[in-house]
Amino acid sequence: MQAIAMRNLGDAAMVTVKSSQKIFTDAEVATLTGICLEHLRNFAKSRHLGFIARAAEAAGLQADQWLFTPSDLMVLVTLFPRCTH
Repeated sequence: MQAIAMRNLGDAAMVTVKSSQKIFTDAEVATLTGICLEHLRNFAKSRHLGFIARAAEAAGLQADQWLFTPSDLMVLVTLFPRCTH
């Protein structure tokens, strides 16, 4: 397993992920980091982190899914604090 350091309100903390996992969904990243989905998506857009995967739903509509690499996850946990709301 690979550990990724995370800043948690000034205290040292760790996020541990499988080294074999190459892609994380926005929901997984939100759970691992404590950053809410809205802040996560806005921060990712402004810092050009992650990428959007478009999946066709049964109705033929497009659904956007943010995906993140382990490098993106490291940047997020280092630069963005946990949400408190």
